[in-house]
Amino acid sequence: MVPGKIKLLELADHPYFLSELKKLLIEYGHYMYNDLRLVDGKENFFEDLKYLPTVQYQPPSGTFVLALHDDSVAGCVGIKKFKENSCEMKRMYIRPGNRRMGIGKLLCEFVIKWCGDSPYKKILLDTNAEMKEAILLYRKCGFIERRPYCLNENNHPVFMEYTL
Repeated sequence: MVPGKIKLLELADHPYFLSELKKLLIEYGHYMYNDLRLVDGKENFFEDLKYLPTVQYQPPSGTFVLALHDDSVAGCVGIKKFKENSCEMKRMYIRPGNRRMGIGKLLCEFVIKWCGDSPYKKILLDTNAEMKEAILLYRKCGFIERRPYCLNENNHPVFMEYTL
């Protein structure tokens, strides 16, 4: 990790990064649906990008965080309210050239701290077994597997939670 060169910014405080966030999430979509060959949810994923940032990803109930490495957008993660006492961590993505630098861990730690300062008691996430590195990261950050809490139409869904 190169900590001196990584900055985390909330989109709400830096709205001029919205176009960069959208580009990053388009890359994430291509990664999921082309590289990993996930099949379900593609249309919804790309349709949702047209409306970012929706109110659910804005304070006080949510946020989007960008990770910058040498002032270039390297990754992101979103937080959105799920139920009164729980939220979801969504759209965690690190560009391939920025992986193994500790950015994913920094983003997870940010989410946990941000949610710790909120009324949320649990952080939920759903992912897919094909995203092995992400699942390892989530486990290292204290997330545990749980029963399904939402619809994930792909063949190998994994559901996790972190209790605050």
